[in-house]
Amino acid sequence: MDIIIAAFLYPGLLTTLAVVSVYGLIMQGRAGLPAGFAAASSREGRATLSGVLLAGLGLALLPWPLHPAGGVGAWLWGWAAFELAFLLPLLPAMLTGVPRLVRAASRTAQLGSLARALLWAALSVALALYERWTGLALLAHSLALVAALVSLPAAIGWGPFGTEERITPGGLTAGLPPAGQTLDTWASTARAGTLLTATLVAGLPVGVLPPAVGLLLVSGGLVLGAGLLRNFTRRLPRLTLPDALRFCLVWSASLTLVASLALAFAR
Repeated sequence: MDIIIAAFLYPGLLTTLAVVSVYGLIMQGRAGLPAGFAAASSREGRATLSGVLLAGLGLALLPWPLHPAGGVGAWLWGWAAFELAFLLPLLPAMLTGVPRLVRAASRTAQLGSLARALLWAALSVALALYERWTGLALLAHSLALVAALVSLPAAIGWGPFGTEERITPGGLTAGLPPAGQTLDTWASTARAGTLLTATLVAGLPVGVLPPAVGLLLVSGGLVLGAGLLRNFTRRLPRLTLPDALRFCLVWSASLTLVASLALAFAR
């Protein structure tokens, strides 16, 4: 029963929909489910919705305050759920054989996989010290959170890390009907919002604060993070794939490595 509550109510699917509503309202000025659900019966629609469900599962595997199933021990599986959530929606574009769609999906898969691997490596440092926030553990937490936040934009394909429109006009939604494009946009927002929330749950001192305070901290971080992403969305130039990969390897990987070293001395 506890597992069912965690998967569907808190902190699973229902919580995911609430996160998506808040994140979508801030990022795009609208919340709720899209009218594009008419496209859910298509191959692309099924893959897209499956990605959202997997993102919700990944969120439910994290150690939230008052977790019904005590999800602390399951967070290692969160990476797999989130990775599938982002990669599964790319399969239809990969299978079309249309060069520009395959190029767009390939860029998204390469950059996103690297960034999410680095992000999860950073979050693993924080989760390994989830209930320790003193001395070197505090330093490790701080470095891990910064490393994860640096990796996040590339992990969700935000702004300069999105599709190169000059090379692949229309990106992954090129050729889809309006309902399919609407559903894809909503699902992309859902995945981004859940991954940002997962970063906050793992990286903030939620495990050592009273549950109500921890939830308020995550909620405030979600609003602040979404607001910052929205303000800088169109202010930065789009990066080429080599430049985007280089950014991840130079900045995200370096910060994650330093956080891991701090973890080694803190334990």
